[in-house]
Amino acid sequence: MARAWRGLVGALLLLGALVPASLARMQEMEQPSDRPDFSGITSKAAANRLVREGRLVKIHIFPKELGGPNDPRNFVYIPPAVEEARQLVIGTLRRFTEEDLIDKLDVQAEYKGTSIIPSRIHYTATHSRGGPPFEAVVEVW
Repeated sequence: MARAWRGLVGALLLLGALVPASLARMQEMEQPSDRPDFSGITSKAAANRLVREGRLVKIHIFPKELGGPNDPRNFVYIPPAVEEARQLVIGTLRRFTEEDLIDKLDVQAEYKGTSIIPSRIHYTATHSRGGPPFEAVVEVW
């Protein structure tokens, strides 16, 4: 019975991995012109100017809620609407952690050109006892 349950959980985790990435790709295809272009933001001063204007927010790329350090290397800038989507992913990760479905998290940022604003943030969560990973991609720009 326990193996069947783990298999079901694994399947649900895999489904969860596919849905956010697929939705993000669909949204990208539907609205490519609506995305902001942060290719010219190549310094913290420029990013902080956009923070003051309300166009960006400063976040912990490895979520503080999940043990991310309060270290300058753990901060990035993203648009406020993207932060809302990212919070949904963090909520899922927190719930999976509480339910002992995951115990490891890898967070990777993807960048375009020399911009310091990530174009995507990749989350990959796994459990040390094995099983399929939970993967989500937050599209930034």
